[in-house]
Amino acid sequence: MSARDAILNRVRHACGRETGLPTGEVASVRSELLKTMPLAVQQRLTNPAPATQPAVPPNLTDALITQMESVQMSVVRLQSTDDVVAAVDWYLNEQGIDGGITVSPSLKHLDWQSPVRFGAATGSEQTSVTSAFAAVAETGSIALVSGASTPATLNFLPENHLVVLHESQIVEHMEDVWSQVRDSADLPRAINLVTGPSRTGDIEQTIELGAHGPRRMHVMLIAADN
Repeated sequence: MSARDAILNRVRHACGRETGLPTGEVASVRSELLKTMPLAVQQRLTNPAPATQPAVPPNLTDALITQMESVQMSVVRLQSTDDVVAAVDWYLNEQGIDGGITVSPSLKHLDWQSPVRFGAATGSEQTSVTSAFAAVAETGSIALVSGASTPATLNFLPENHLVVLHESQIVEHMEDVWSQVRDSADLPRAINLVTGPSRTGDIEQTIELGAHGPRRMHVMLIAADN
């Protein structure tokens, strides 16, 4: 038994549960737990009062692209997921990027022609290709969830991070991401909000890219419902 399993077992025992919840039952248990709470608490959790939020232009796609480009993300617009593989090859050739490519298992169904591997990052690949959970028009941030089909290591270890995003996944504000997470049947273990390539200005206030993660971040934005 791993140290992690031992800790989780002790937590379950302290809560009066000997086993974890089966996959898919989290939402139903959460719903039943909510019913036991006072009405005021139920209303606050299900219909929280929104805080003051900045105005976002009505065209969320254009607003998102503007914010992404302002933090040195590059964006290409595609018509469908069928164009993703060709778009990846074009970007790598255009940037002169060689080395291994690791792809999120969530994208395994695409018709990959060049040799790629699927799974978590090993630290030896130069490029990762992942799928997004959502994107925030207000800030240009990409929301990435961890899981078996979307390993979090792909977001941070490779030098080049390529992200597949659908227009239908764009939301106005950060709070909208958390609403979607709460509505998910299975909660992810971790949520990473990434706004552009890694950077630091610690030394003489000079921006250096790739300090703590990817040096490049490229988004392939797919038209709605495609």
